[in-house]
Amino acid sequence: MRSLARPLLASWFIYGGIRDALEPGAPAAAAEPVVGPLLKDMGVQVPVETLVRVHATATAATAAVLAMSRSPRTAGVALSGLAAVTVAAGAPFWRLPEGEERDAAFDQFMKNLSLLGGAMLAATVGHSAGHVKRKAAHKAKAKAKANKAAERAKAERKRT
Repeated sequence: MRSLARPLLASWFIYGGIRDALEPGAPAAAAEPVVGPLLKDMGVQVPVETLVRVHATATAATAAVLAMSRSPRTAGVALSGLAAVTVAAGAPFWRLPEGEERDAAFDQFMKNLSLLGGAMLAATVGHSAGHVKRKAAHKAKAKAKANKAAERAKAERKRT
């Protein structure tokens, strides 16, 4: 189940990350009211579009790691942090007046919140029991092979 769930969860993060890295205009405009004042208060002179590109690239890369089940817990933790930033700044519906635009932003906020929950779940679940057993068996086989080679080398040294 996990081998299917991880790529499915990661697919939206990969798609959204690539999309936002290539076209950061709309996400930067949505994040500007939240991020802009923070940057100004800190005295940082970085365009919000640049931050959106960096965030989007990191999100897509981290999601790809999760999809390939390489370090799934670490990828899940990193993806959770990146998703939390998206939740906080990606769709600030609370800044919009009542109406269709606010409703659409709220829907986006809820989707981002759901994806954050999925990333948090990914951070808490490691590899499957089968994967762990296969990895342990592979290590044991490699260790036995190394021990056998060492014994042969030792026997060869005794003969000479």
